[in-house]
Amino acid sequence: MVAWTLKTFLGCGLGLLSLAGLIVNLMVVIPVFRLAFVQNKSPIYVISFINIATDIVNVLMSTFYLAPSIIFETYFFTEDKTGTIPKLMGSTFMFCWYLGSMTQIVMAVNRFIVICLRRSDLFNRSNICKIFCILIPLSAFLMYMAQYGTPCCFFVFDHVVLSYSYYQIEGLDNYPNMFIDLPLNTATSVIATFCYAMIVWTVRQSTKGIAASLTTQHNRKSRKNREVTYAMQFCFISMFYTFSWITFRVFPVAIGNRGLEWFICISAGVTINSSANALVYLISNQEVMRNLKSSGLSIFTRASNSSDVGNNSTDGHSVVRHSHNTTTNTASKY
Repeated sequence: MVAWTLKTFLGCGLGLLSLAGLIVNLMVVIPVFRLAFVQNKSPIYVISFINIATDIVNVLMSTFYLAPSIIFETYFFTEDKTGTIPKLMGSTFMFCWYLGSMTQIVMAVNRFIVICLRRSDLFNRSNICKIFCILIPLSAFLMYMAQYGTPCCFFVFDHVVLSYSYYQIEGLDNYPNMFIDLPLNTATSVIATFCYAMIVWTVRQSTKGIAASLTTQHNRKSRKNREVTYAMQFCFISMFYTFSWITFRVFPVAIGNRGLEWFICISAGVTINSSANALVYLISNQEVMRNLKSSGLSIFTRASNSSDVGNNSTDGHSVVRHSHNTTTNTASKY
């Protein structure tokens, strides 16, 4: 029997939040994969696919391990957090976190170079693939050094603090935190903030520069909305990323053991961070939405076996056949 306490309700809330994040990521990952590798759209989709893939792993672990462990107050199959399962979960999380952090740097620098410096040739598909051929093994190496390469500590999923913690041997410094985690987290936030701030400034300057040539109020409003969309898309992901790693460091110092329930903000922040990229695509990216809609329409037409609706075209638009009583059937593209 589960004793329904505040911790139990918080675990259920985290589980629902993580499940929602998982659904959002799964909705987006297939359209992004198509745009990246099938339709060969902008190389930014290759970066986004890697980012979303790591996000899916994180929300999977939160949904099916961390949240249930909080609800049932157990580490599952082991008595304490030094067991194999919590450490394996922590190792997987750290690999995804390191790769996701470096992916955010790549994404921010990519947007800065393409939008501000107008050099799209530097981040072509070939170069991006080469970058990730380096970053993926580098992330695995950093994870191994952080989890197994030092005698002092390792990162685990910990239901006691409703999130994550370092298992640290007393009297030894936390070297992974000092030389890997904190420098990487700080560098990611600083670089992303700088790049996105420069992007917003560039877009604003560009808008001012052409304001005089916009003769209608409709065009001005459209341009303004586009600027707001840029700002939202560029800022949200780095904002949630920064919030999630700062809370992990601030809460233990500010709260300590007096109010462990507040530590749920850490795991919730990580889950929101792992959902932010997918949410931004669902809200503001028309190419992803068109691919998502075309996928749904394709499934619908196959299920209904209707003769009135044809297969989806490659750009996400459907072919609708109009029947006329006196003429032959013709196909029209919408």
